Parts: sequence; structure tokens; C-alpha cells
Amino acid sequence: GGYRRYRMHQGEEALRNCLPHGLRRPLFGALGQMYPKADWAPRPLRAKTTLQALAMDSVQAYHHSMSHLLADQRKALFSAAFQRSLGGYSSLNVFRQYALQTEIEDPLALIQYLDYKTWLVGDINTKVDRASMAHSLEVREPLMDHQLVEWLATLPSDLKIRGGEGKYVLKKAFEPLLPREVLYRPKMGFSVPLASWLRGPLAQRLKESVLSPRMLASGYFNAGTLKTLVHQHLGAHHDHSTALWMLIMFDAFLRQAMEPVRTVVPAARTEWVTP
Repeated sequence: GGYRRYRMHQGEEALRNCLPHGLRRPLFGALGQMYPKADWAPRPLRAKTTLQALAMDSVQAYHHSMSHLLADQRKALFSAAFQRSLGGYSSLNVFRQYALQTEIEDPLALIQYLDYKTWLVGDINTKVDRASMAHSLEVREPLMDHQLVEWLATLPSDLKIRGGEGKYVLKKAFEPLLPREVLYRPKMGFSVPLASWLRGPLAQRLKESVLSPRMLASGYFNAGTLKTLVHQHLGAHHDHSTALWMLIMFDAFLRQAMEPVRTVVPAARTEWVTP
């Protein structure tokens, strides 16, 4: 229970349980629509996503908080032809299907289960595995031992988060072994200053990749939206760094896929003559 979004979701869920959906949807939906997207503001003032999530049910709200691009942004980004080719596919429906396959009722346990089924296997575990194997390293995560994970899944939520403190049971278990200042220091992730990089040393790469002829001619995107994302980010009007980084990576994939495959011509066969 160490991620901040888990604590945020618990707080939102408590409020969702206090108000009927028929009241929450129009009230918070309108507030979320009116509240400005203030990427530049201190975190407590960036409430747009929270207000929008309060208008939704639990699964939709968690999907909303995990999405790098919100529904209206995806609609604007992808071309009409590409959206038709998806045949109605929705990543939200993937979340809903997983939620329907389990009988978990606890809100925290449910979103952690959704993470197991989507984010862990499709994102961070995959990236660690590929990056480590590319350098001939075998990485093992001791806290992901399957027996430990299965046991942790049976714990009540108040042993995962208590009094706003995440990883409660883990920290209590290690109190005799580790200094308090280590156990209870603020969570330190692996984030990089992507937003400033894309406005500084990577600004040219950003424009060359996201606005490349490959991307504009791919048929997947609306060219106008690509240009808007780039210009808004470079002008520091919005922080689109995560979405833009994904687009840069997609352009790299297109470039690799479209370039001719280089082959090595085998050397001429040498005949060995026995004297």
C-alpha cells in the first residue's frame, strides 16, 4: 500500500460511499469540467482529476487516475479511421472485465488486484526484465515472491495503510532491523525530470520525433493534436511530458519497423585442399 494513489483512492471511495451516484455524477462532473488543468500549481491545487474521479464508480475512477491520456485527449489524438479500426476496444472495459472476474469487495484490494493484472505485468515488470536481460542480468524481486504476494493479498486494508501511512505491516515487521528514519522517510520513486528535459536538451528530439513525417503520415494520429501537444508543452502551458515520451518511443518503433533490415552477406566458401 505504498503508492500515493492508493491512499487517494481510499479517500475518494469514502466520499463516493457517502453520496449516491445520481448526485455525485452531475455535481463532481460539472466541477471537474470547470476546474482548470493547472499542471504548474502545487499538488494540493491540482484537483481536476480528483473531481472528475469522484463522478465515477470505483473501477472507472481508478482507470481514470492510471491513464496517461484521458478519454477526451485520446479521442482528440487518434484519427477517426484508427478509432474505427479498434472496433470498440476500450482499456476501461479491460479493467471492468478483470473486476468482474473476482469477488473482491475491499476497494484497496480490488485496485491492487487490477495492478497485478495490468500495470505490473504489462509495464514495470516488463521494463525491468527487458532492461536487465539486455545487459545479461537476471533480476529477482524478493517482495514479489508468489507465496508472499498471495499471503499479502489476504491481509485487511488497515494492515496495508493505517493513519495515512502506507506499507504499514511491512514497516512494522522491519522496525527491529532498520532505523526509523529509513523506514518512515518519504517514498522515493524513480522519476526523472522529463518535463524539463523535453523543454531543454530533448526539445529538438521532441519536435523531430513527434512531428516527424512518419508520425504525421502513419494514419494513427490527428496531426493538429500532435502539434498542439508539442507547442503547449514547449511553451510551459501544460505538462504533456508522459504522453509525449510515449509518442517519441512510438516514433522510434516506426522508424525501426520502416527501415530496411540490414543483412550480412556470408563470406565466400573456402576450399581446403589436403596436400
